[in-house]
Amino acid sequence: MGTKRKDLDDKRVNVQEHKNDNERNICVVPTEVDGWLEKVRKLEEKAASISDDAGSCFNITRRHKLGRKAFNIIEEINSLIQGNDRINWTDRRIPPAKVNSKKTSTSTPSSHHNDFPSRERTFMEALGQLQPDHKSRIIALCGMGGVGKTTMMENLKKDAEEKNFFNMIVKVAIGEKTDPIVIQQSVADFLGIDLKESDKGARAINLRKSFEAASDGGKKKILVILDDVWEFLDLNDIGLSPLPNHGVGIKILLTSRIRDVCIRMEVDSIFDVETVEDHEAQSFFHQCVQIPEGGDLDFDLHVIGNDIANRCHGLPIAIKTIAGFLKCYRSDKWVWENTLSSLKNKEVEEVVYKIFEISYNHLQNEEIRSTLLLCGVFPEDFDTPREDLVRYGWGLRLFKNVHTIREARNRLNTCIEQLINANLLIQSQLVNHVKMHDLVRAFVLKVCSNSEHASIVGDISKWTEENTSEFCKRISLTCTGISEFPRNLNFPNLSLLKLMHGDESLKFPEHFYEGMKKLQVIAYDVMEYPLLSRSLACSTNLRTLCLHRCLLMYDCYPIGDLLNLEVLSFAYGILRKLPSTVRNLKELKLLDLTGCVDLIIDDGVLKNLINLEELYVKVGSTRGHKKAIRFTDSICIELAELSKNLFALEIEFFDNNALPKNMSFKKLERFKISLGCFLKDDDGPNRHSYENTLMLVIDKCELLDSRMNQLLEKTEVLHLQVNDVNNLGDGLVESLHHQRSSFYNIRVLKICKCDNLRYLFTVCVANDLTKLERLTILECPVLETLVGGERGELGVIKFQALKFLSLGKLPKLMSLCNVGDAIELPQLEELILDGLPNFTSIYPDYYKLTTSSISSDISTMQSFIKKEVVIPKLKKLHVSNMENLKEICPCEFGSSEEVNDSVVNLFLSNPMSLLHHLEELKVEHCGSVEVLFNIDLRCVGKNEEVGSCLRSIQVWDAENLREVWRIKGANDDDLSFNGFQAIESIEIKKCKRFRNVFTPTTTNFDMRALAHLKIKDCGENEKDDEMVNSKQEQEIDVAFSSSLIHTFHNLQDLNIENYKGAEVEVVFEIESPSSRELATTPQSNQQPLLLPYLQYLVVVDMKRTSHVWKCNWNKFLIPQKQQPKGSSSSFHNLTIIYLWRCKSIKYLFSPLMAKLLSNLKEVDIWNCDVIEEVVSNRDDEAEELVASTNTRTILLPHLDELNLRRLPNLKRIGGGSGAKRGGKEISSTTPIHDQSKEEE
Repeated sequence: MGTKRKDLDDKRVNVQEHKNDNERNICVVPTEVDGWLEKVRKLEEKAASISDDAGSCFNITRRHKLGRKAFNIIEEINSLIQGNDRINWTDRRIPPAKVNSKKTSTSTPSSHHNDFPSRERTFMEALGQLQPDHKSRIIALCGMGGVGKTTMMENLKKDAEEKNFFNMIVKVAIGEKTDPIVIQQSVADFLGIDLKESDKGARAINLRKSFEAASDGGKKKILVILDDVWEFLDLNDIGLSPLPNHGVGIKILLTSRIRDVCIRMEVDSIFDVETVEDHEAQSFFHQCVQIPEGGDLDFDLHVIGNDIANRCHGLPIAIKTIAGFLKCYRSDKWVWENTLSSLKNKEVEEVVYKIFEISYNHLQNEEIRSTLLLCGVFPEDFDTPREDLVRYGWGLRLFKNVHTIREARNRLNTCIEQLINANLLIQSQLVNHVKMHDLVRAFVLKVCSNSEHASIVGDISKWTEENTSEFCKRISLTCTGISEFPRNLNFPNLSLLKLMHGDESLKFPEHFYEGMKKLQVIAYDVMEYPLLSRSLACSTNLRTLCLHRCLLMYDCYPIGDLLNLEVLSFAYGILRKLPSTVRNLKELKLLDLTGCVDLIIDDGVLKNLINLEELYVKVGSTRGHKKAIRFTDSICIELAELSKNLFALEIEFFDNNALPKNMSFKKLERFKISLGCFLKDDDGPNRHSYENTLMLVIDKCELLDSRMNQLLEKTEVLHLQVNDVNNLGDGLVESLHHQRSSFYNIRVLKICKCDNLRYLFTVCVANDLTKLERLTILECPVLETLVGGERGELGVIKFQALKFLSLGKLPKLMSLCNVGDAIELPQLEELILDGLPNFTSIYPDYYKLTTSSISSDISTMQSFIKKEVVIPKLKKLHVSNMENLKEICPCEFGSSEEVNDSVVNLFLSNPMSLLHHLEELKVEHCGSVEVLFNIDLRCVGKNEEVGSCLRSIQVWDAENLREVWRIKGANDDDLSFNGFQAIESIEIKKCKRFRNVFTPTTTNFDMRALAHLKIKDCGENEKDDEMVNSKQEQEIDVAFSSSLIHTFHNLQDLNIENYKGAEVEVVFEIESPSSRELATTPQSNQQPLLLPYLQYLVVVDMKRTSHVWKCNWNKFLIPQKQQPKGSSSSFHNLTIIYLWRCKSIKYLFSPLMAKLLSNLKEVDIWNCDVIEEVVSNRDDEAEELVASTNTRTILLPHLDELNLRRLPNLKRIGGGSGAKRGGKEISSTTPIHDQSKEEE
């Protein structure tokens, strides 16, 4: 059985790592994975119990029973192994449109929009209309170019994401030329779907179906952003007309310069983004000029600057650009005066052009100007890769006096920084990418229109006979929907040809390249069958050939005739074999075969590339392929010879590839190398980073033979899985007695399955890791501490840059350090702890620490964060599989004066101080945890303001958890406790002994931000004596009484499933308001609204629940005639109700309650055995109020869907008034067989 358990554990480790990689790379994790891992965990516990119960070998009967159990477990293991084989890992990217549901908003107002106070009102009104419950479906930001529409849109998007307005956000840049096919593809990319149809209408139908599926009948909220719309866009083309699900849950935000376009698109609200006011323009200008701290601008220059700002016509982009230029001349008055003179008496378009022209002409040199013009060949609103600019620039000889690709890259990066500082380029959200504002691009294209820089940029329709010109130097075209090129092309001075998105129907003329003899750069991107004919040899000056994501099924041998070629890239192309004629390219400096899956390289090809400087031959693992480029022993020998001159190398050795030997890395400065595994790609915004990376899954002897350890000093990302090392540096480097260790450049470090590792760092190595930001340590069975070594070493150990720490499956770990005086983690924001059995709490109990001399059980106390550990900025804490963990934050029984000064300096006396920065707490599979927060209010003080950022609490499978909060020192006189006012989400799941989130002792809590509450599979029917006798845990028959509801006034969705612990009979009990509720109501003479923001209510598997709402209407409901017209009411935002498998409920709500639910759209009742009516007045005691509803008043006027399934005792729907479904009234006396009913 031991062998089988090991096999299963290996499978578990692989599945867990695959899951972690997919979550990190934003890829889909199969739904069955979590269930499979949970079954493995439970089976391992069962198997371990057999080992513990083995007993005497002479007890034949006992051993026979254990043998039968072992046999059954082996069968279960075999079944789980087979189940693992059936898991379908697609490694498909999660659609970019999906908003991270874990991201929670801040409770403080956003500052995204505060650059210009005059726009505050516009921003807030637009944000208000983006709220899901607002009636507006299409809204627009309208204003002239450069006024800041896109900036405001981005800020609205950020706020909507932070406030969780939407589940998905689709953002598409439209641009001046509206191409429905391109727009459809952009939308499809965000939704994560394939559009295989070629017909525009068929593609639109596919998109519409996708939007309908994504919105799930309006339950999921979707925002579609259409940026920079120049002309009428038929929303039907992108599946949004008419809006799916009658527009429920879907909103459109567009930006446009043209108001008529917004009107034609039937926008509900148009928000004019006006130019900024003069004083704002002046303030923004001086801010952008960046006066040095403590310095001051000459008065005359200040006056001139104000005049320049005023002449920018209130356009932020113009102000920022001209200020960026002038900040280099802060002492040159004549430059400022000349600039002011250039801007006088000019209209706005002229001013904008003149500003860009001034900045362009004053760029330091021609290289910078050429780099800007080169950026113009990329599509509008495109994230331009810097690496493409390097390779194109090299081919065009843009960079003077550079002799290597490395030097060209450094020069290019210098030029880009200059252009960003001049506000002519924008830093992209993608690492190593840049973007260009459309006004700057328009200026660049105008410059490119003259004969000196003549270019054709756009779609292929611009390539006409009239455009054919002997002066044209650059062509960049999108080929979507085009079947052939014009014939008899003649571009004798063409130096760059860039073609994109051509399908298999595109036909090239036979002698396509004969009229392009001066070509220096060819770049094809996503071309099905790019032409590589013999006529290509006519381009004898060709230096760069990039064939990215191209289908290369035809003969590529003509490439071998391009003897002057220096850059060759087949990245992510479908290419089975590298043409053997590549061996002829002796001038080649860069060869890129990234992502060429299962590529075959002939022996002898690489060794002929004697001038090669950079080689990229990695496949990576995120594309779902598991076949690396093949390396024979001969090729490894060639690689060893090549390595002597390589500056850059990306390569993987695994999958039966021979391991490298005798490699030389003296010149290597840029690398990503793996031994024994794939190079794992990051599919996030950092996926294009070029950090030096080593991933080593190998034996120590093989590592030393490969000489990869020579690269450790240059390594920034290190993944280490090496046997036979006792600590980092043990035999991996030649010497650790230098002035600093060999690991000082590491930013990311992952240590996994190092079986002999007892401690990771010495004090010397730890203090040298000044750049380390992320540290992960997994499955090191004998690791006892992170920092160890000789006892008696003194001093503070400080990981000054560490932001992320993950420790998992470390059964022997006892501490973070066992040497030194203290360990400081001043920047740590995220802490993940998994499978650390030796810890009983996360934070220390300082009271016990200070009274340890009289504590009898102090030896059994083991906190992860000891008094010597300083973590002041922790934001996320995830704890799982810590079987002995009993609490997160221990209670402080004494006041702050009782704690000695050395402890106070680390943490304040009360654990509430730990919440100053903590935003997210997640606890999973910690069976001993009884309470999360052990709080003594006597240490906090009455009404003390406790700064808390905690926003999310999630607890899964903590079977002994009784309470979220254990409160001591509670006093009814306390009006409010503000320690948890930022919490937005609470989820408690599979906690058997859990009773209730809110108890009478938590009524003092201010939880104004709580929006999401879910309790599932909690409690147990059997109650032990302790639970019965405990006053605090008396059986509760009401989930949320009116005395508690005010605590979470802003709740948006409530999900209660299989909640047995409290034996809940009533979900909401509503009575007259207490004095506390009235005190918190804005106008105390009015009834407080109960849950006015609640939108979703899910009640499932509540066996004893007899009422969803139980109301004393005489005390609670204001008669309809007394309510102000149009005023809100309790529960008035409730939109969807799910009631499933509730065996004691006879009706859902009364007519009086139905009057409050005026916005209810969907009711779904399923498998409720005793329910007789949906609406019933059987329990209403307020006769006068009930009588007032017995008119023909339509209840539930917005109800669109009523699903009634498996309800054997249902007799009627209405119970005291009319209801409306699908436009039809439902009478209270109509029998059920005459009413709408859907049977399953």
